[in-house]
Amino acid sequence: MVIISLVHPASRFAPIISSAPFRWVGQRSYGIYIWHWVIFQVTRPSVDLTGETWALYLARVLLVLALADISLRWVEIPFRQGVVQNWFRGMKYRSAKVKLRQQISIVASVIVVLAITSSISIQAINKGEQIATDIAQGADDQNFEQKDLADTTGLWVTGDSVILGIRSKLESKEHVSLVNARVGRQAPELLAAVRVDQVAVPESPVIFNLGNNNALSEQTVIDIFEVVKNQPQIIVVNTAVPRPWREQNNLIISKVSSLYSKVTLINWDRISKDRPELFAPDGIHLSPLGSDVYVDLVLSALIK
Repeated sequence: MVIISLVHPASRFAPIISSAPFRWVGQRSYGIYIWHWVIFQVTRPSVDLTGETWALYLARVLLVLALADISLRWVEIPFRQGVVQNWFRGMKYRSAKVKLRQQISIVASVIVVLAITSSISIQAINKGEQIATDIAQGADDQNFEQKDLADTTGLWVTGDSVILGIRSKLESKEHVSLVNARVGRQAPELLAAVRVDQVAVPESPVIFNLGNNNALSEQTVIDIFEVVKNQPQIIVVNTAVPRPWREQNNLIISKVSSLYSKVTLINWDRISKDRPELFAPDGIHLSPLGSDVYVDLVLSALIK
């Protein structure tokens, strides 16, 4: 019914759908479908590219449209008109020398394409494995030993996989009494964790991050701060993840942080802006340099 209502000559939508802009898009729809996934995967704002978000999205859309147009003109239309088929059929009429040269060119082209795609895939796999290794190194000790709680004046560090990633560097520079972090942890789970852990480390400065893995509820953030409000110092790191909820989460974190006198807010979103070298390829976890900067910011915020 939808298609009929659009294409029927008497439909009020038919003149709109048959207008030049819509015909242009329709003719290139397959190319748009093919290219949009590739372009949007390799040109991620705040991960692969830096700049104003709206400008980056506009540039990505225009690039997809341009490539779709090129595909139509130089790939789809030649195939439809039989240019490629005729070229292959004509090979039997060419000299042996020309045939050999063309066959070598085809094989070489295939090898080059395979080499490039394999190289990109291997790099992506290696980077992914490195991220997984970094997280696993932190997670290995996730079930912290009770002997660490003998001295409860060291740091209390809690949060998600970003915290796991900085754990070893932080412990090498400052005494840490308790670490409780988990990959993908969201605010409600963090609230439950701090309620349990606070009893064990009532005299420890607390460090935690917020907002990476889900949209925050202001009440949940308030509840977290209420649990830790009597700690000697509270250091909170906001989020810089390339996700739709980043800006709103940071507004909530800033608003709630201002209500507590012991809170030091580290604006990781502002500090890391336009600095992709601080992040792993996913734009969330930290590179070695990013871990160093993150840890230094935390340590500089500590009241000695």
